Amino acid sequence: MNTSLPLTIVAIATALPGKEKTLRAAQEKLVAETVKEPGCIRYELHQSLEDEHVLVFVESWTSESAWRAHMEGTAIKQFHASGAGDLIQDFSLIRMNLLADGKSEAESHSALHQDTGRF
Repeated sequence: MNTSLPLTIVAIATALPGKEKTLRAAQEKLVAETVKEPGCIRYELHQSLEDEHVLVFVESWTSESAWRAHMEGTAIKQFHASGAGDLIQDFSLIRMNLLADGKSEAESHSALHQDTGRF
């Protein structure tokens, strides 16, 4: 795997019963801090529609090294120091590289002309 390619992360946390609101608040604070970090392209928090205990981060980083720096950085350290990690019952993380972007022609065309306002 080429570690200089952009990296996508999907991190799935299942909150302990009754702790989803507290975990979500800590994760929202983590989002606010992380989006300021070098190399962060996208850092989103989602919640499952089927199970409110399941909270999912969708992240994009300029490189594996930028993500690793985040994992060793202040925001993550503060998240764990707050005890938020203890509110997680189950956790999985998937590291991925983009193979195909799946953008529609209309979306690509719109992006090309966003400065001119023409389509």
